[in-house]
Amino acid sequence: MIEQTRIITVLRSGGEYHEGHVERLRKQCEKRAPGVPFLCLSDIGDPPLLHDWPGWWSKMELFRLTGPFLYMDLDTTICGDISPLLLAAQHHDFIALRDFNPKERDIGSGLMAWRGDLRRLYDEFAKDPAGHMAACRSRRWWGDQGFIDRHVGSREYWQSLVPGAVVSWKKHCRNGVPSGASVVCFHGKPRPWDVKELAA
Repeated sequence: MIEQTRIITVLRSGGEYHEGHVERLRKQCEKRAPGVPFLCLSDIGDPPLLHDWPGWWSKMELFRLTGPFLYMDLDTTICGDISPLLLAAQHHDFIALRDFNPKERDIGSGLMAWRGDLRRLYDEFAKDPAGHMAACRSRRWWGDQGFIDRHVGSREYWQSLVPGAVVSWKKHCRNGVPSGASVVCFHGKPRPWDVKELAA
């Protein structure tokens, strides 16, 4: 029997994001995917973060957990049916965004899914966090997604598995959210709560 996909996000307190952003995403998930479990790894909640890895590096702790999981950054906006994404998480080892700036890098980590055990990513990062952080500062190998890209091996892309369902606010929404989109991804400014039509 295939396990139910769970939705997960991460909050590292003390920075730009706070509990209100978690609740915003939780409510969107409850509306679009009722009954699907929602978790937030956090240094101020449960399940807890175990390390003091800063900012987006806290996302490395996701891989302590065995899937199927659908991960979303806190600045994600859900605007339609996400059941195809939840289903895809059950059938693919690892799914990421094809980066919205493909000339710069391969994957984006703002929306990911995995169906099984990827603890090897967590274990590898935990061996030398400072070294991996230092090695992922170039445009090609940037941040957590640079580390994931180097170490995950094979991957699928949302844009290929669910065409048109996942869009970028900056790249695809200049004339409004496209028909058929289910998820709007934000990268950089603005954040969705700065955009009047998506602030709720």
